[in-house]
Amino acid sequence: MLKKVRVFDLQVGMYVVDTGLSWLDHPYLYCQEGPVESDDHIRAIRAEGFAEAFIETDRDALAQGAARIYDKEAIDRAVAEALCEIPAELKSNKNTPLAQEMREAARAHAASIAAVRLAMEAAASGAPVDAKACLDAARDIAASVMRNRDALVCLTRLHDGGGYHIRHCAGVSALSAAFGDYLGLDRGQVADLALAGLLHDIGKALAPRELLEKPGKLSPEEFALLKRHPVEGCTLVSGASGVVGAPGGPTVPGHVLRAIAEHHERHDGSGYPRGLKGSEQSLFGRILAIADVFDALTQDRPYKKRLLPDKAMSVMFALRGRDHEPALLERFIKAVGVYPTGSLVRLSSGEHAVVGESNPHTPLRPKVTVVFDQDMAPIHPVQFDLSGRDGPAPARPVEVTGIIDHRPHGIRAGEHLL
Repeated sequence: MLKKVRVFDLQVGMYVVDTGLSWLDHPYLYCQEGPVESDDHIRAIRAEGFAEAFIETDRDALAQGAARIYDKEAIDRAVAEALCEIPAELKSNKNTPLAQEMREAARAHAASIAAVRLAMEAAASGAPVDAKACLDAARDIAASVMRNRDALVCLTRLHDGGGYHIRHCAGVSALSAAFGDYLGLDRGQVADLALAGLLHDIGKALAPRELLEKPGKLSPEEFALLKRHPVEGCTLVSGASGVVGAPGGPTVPGHVLRAIAEHHERHDGSGYPRGLKGSEQSLFGRILAIADVFDALTQDRPYKKRLLPDKAMSVMFALRGRDHEPALLERFIKAVGVYPTGSLVRLSSGEHAVVGESNPHTPLRPKVTVVFDQDMAPIHPVQFDLSGRDGPAPARPVEVTGIIDHRPHGIRAGEHLL
């Protein structure tokens, strides 16, 4: 099991896990993965100014040569004990079949990538930001997720082009909009969430590229510079044209600006720029913060390799109550699924399947299409609902044992959803 400890509590033999969390949110987290080798090693970690680390406590997992940071029983228990039930009519929105919506979602995703690129390029060059393209893309994103949440979220996870920062904004937008729809927000609110997601990191366009892509620890001066991006983003967006007509000139809605400003605030008050705590952070800000972390963890960044979604959920779950409000994080896990649509998963039967739909009631038991045997050889596709709720279940109990990275196998997981 993953456990956070103070650096002063580290002991020789403990195994440190690299969670993939950002320096911007956790500047004092030691994350050089591997065993703590000696007292000198511990003293060196302390001397570098680190304050905490994540360790893997499962000795059996470590004996097998890898840290197992995904505690699926804990996640299952957490989502099962969500503090409030979501009304039945808000738990699913499969009004349009996935295969049909994928085509519309692809257009919305391409438009969002193009809109973010234009906004980032304008900001970097000092030109006025025209947010109309982002607004149009946000409306299309809202329409797509309200027809079928899984399609656009799946596409953003499987798309590797466009550069990390642009790709990340599109991903946060889709995740935020999908989560907002799951929570029962109306179309206008979902579109505003999508817009906030598209523009949430525009302030980074003003930072030097070498700083954004620096692989090592940031200096205090570099850290302070990058921490300005939420406020600088608000300044850029508040002066953008082409969004909403208002007396005195075009403006972005105040709650969108507030979400952009708050996407690095944290539930326990440890975030920035204002150190907001709990309900002092707006709902849009809290949603954006969760989507921002999940998308960052599950994408390749210039300085960090991606985590698979189940491991990313485990990292976020371990920080519940600190980084994110527990109840809202549990709902996010339900909405997206521990095994999001499009994931290539290994089953306890040894076969391999592509997740076709998440199950909000049972996030660990999605609907899947079995497409490969134990040796990754193609087989005739067979669809199963592992929860047994809304479709045929396997003849014998089968569960997902983990997500597999489809890329090394040359597999395009999205093709098996059509």
